[in-house]
Amino acid sequence: MTAKDLINYTIPPLKLSDSIEKAQQWMREFHTREFPVVDEGNYYGIFSEAMIFDQKNISPTIAGYQLKGIGVHVSPEEHYYDILKRSYAENLNLIAVVNGSNQYVGVISIQDVVEAFSKMSSIRSPGTIIVIPMKQIDYSLTEISRIIESEYGKILSSFIENHPDDPSMIRLTIKLNVENAKNIISALERFGFMISSIFGREDEDEVEKERLDTLMKYLKI
Repeated sequence: MTAKDLINYTIPPLKLSDSIEKAQQWMREFHTREFPVVDEGNYYGIFSEAMIFDQKNISPTIAGYQLKGIGVHVSPEEHYYDILKRSYAENLNLIAVVNGSNQYVGVISIQDVVEAFSKMSSIRSPGTIIVIPMKQIDYSLTEISRIIESEYGKILSSFIENHPDDPSMIRLTIKLNVENAKNIISALERFGFMISSIFGREDEDEVEKERLDTLMKYLKI
């Protein structure tokens, strides 16, 4: 899914010469607190409701305000992962789409991106989600996929995020195509991968029971 597929045509752009009264009226009419600002096809930034209440600004028009997201935009062909990354890095709820001629094409609401992501087949499909923390140098999706497929499973989707406490670590989130992933989890653990979280009630119960049984056997020894 690319940027051009996610453009929200219900959010119109304001112009630099538009009044604050017009911006407020549009906020009520379109039920949004942010608008892109465009003049003669050129994108200038994002105007937000919070700017109106900034006591340092008393300009009657949009042109008198320091806009957000200046120079921040994506091309129509960029992947939605890049859109999410850009919005997170810039702390923006709207991302402008600009074509190769530097002309404004439209704007994307991050809420629309998240909703589209939630409708993807890998999200709707039944299965189990597991989270694996590991060192960055140990990451190999090929190796992990080989282990999972050896237990007759498949990876539907995966996501990597930096570990909040250790920059040398990452957290890999995997969506599997099976609802009972006990054998897959056991196989991953045999190969030295630690599973920090399991989302899928049946798997979580079974794995925790198996770990408890193993501990009880060890204590008896």
